[in-house]
Amino acid sequence: MAYPTTDNVLQVLPNASNIEEVKVGAQKAVFLAVDPHIGKVVVKIMLPNGSPNRLLREIDIVVSNNLINVPQIYCHGTIEIEQNKALYILEEYIDGGDLRDYLSNQRRLPVADVLRLISNLLETIEQLEVCGVVHRDIKPENIIRDKAGKYWLLDFGIARDLGRASLTATVAHFGPHTAGYAAPEQFKNLKKKIDSRADLFSVGVVASEALSGEHPFAAGANGYLDLLKRTEMMTVQPFEISEDKSGELSNFINVLMNKFASRRPPSARVAKSWFDEIVNKHF
Repeated sequence: MAYPTTDNVLQVLPNASNIEEVKVGAQKAVFLAVDPHIGKVVVKIMLPNGSPNRLLREIDIVVSNNLINVPQIYCHGTIEIEQNKALYILEEYIDGGDLRDYLSNQRRLPVADVLRLISNLLETIEQLEVCGVVHRDIKPENIIRDKAGKYWLLDFGIARDLGRASLTATVAHFGPHTAGYAAPEQFKNLKKKIDSRADLFSVGVVASEALSGEHPFAAGANGYLDLLKRTEMMTVQPFEISEDKSGELSNFINVLMNKFASRRPPSARVAKSWFDEIVNKHF
């Protein structure tokens, strides 16, 4: 199978320099490059065996909705890789590092940073909710912390547009997900129950991990299926945060990652209003 190379990036940006391969996944390859007119940019190229429908949906969601805290897409199109058509995206570069790398080095974030993280993510999810979109893959690897301390949400590759036909078969045992961050209704492919509350669950897990330095479900899990079981069955206890004298922030995070969608905030808008009230009262 043919994989995209730096030569393919030059098909997208003929005058590019400093081309660097960042990663190759199951669906696409990601490169960094410097364009003389735009500056540093991200180039995503679909692998020949990838699912073009998912990349097309990602493009449509980001381009159509002018999302906040999400890198913009400058342009998109197709190129040829060994006589196969391959979709590409030219995307805004965010100067920073992903949250996973930061947590791997620092283990945890200061409370002030976690408040910014939660706020930025809830802002985006609230907007997605209005658009009828569920991201479905909020995790440290898909969050960039820029040099100013702002958090950006990346990769809408498995996002669900609730107004369109699903790209996942209804009879599939599992829906698209990342184990440990996806809500039970999401990985169990309970389509009628999936809405922005699934993204709220993921925000709760990320916030808990960032504050405590430990994933709330992964610690002690014995492999993938055990992690899913723990996510579905465990009731996580609120943990103590020294700056959170009232305990309201810890309780809020636990409510976000409740295993029952009906016990989470009913919407991202409501979640953001609860969060803002906690911050205004106690921080």
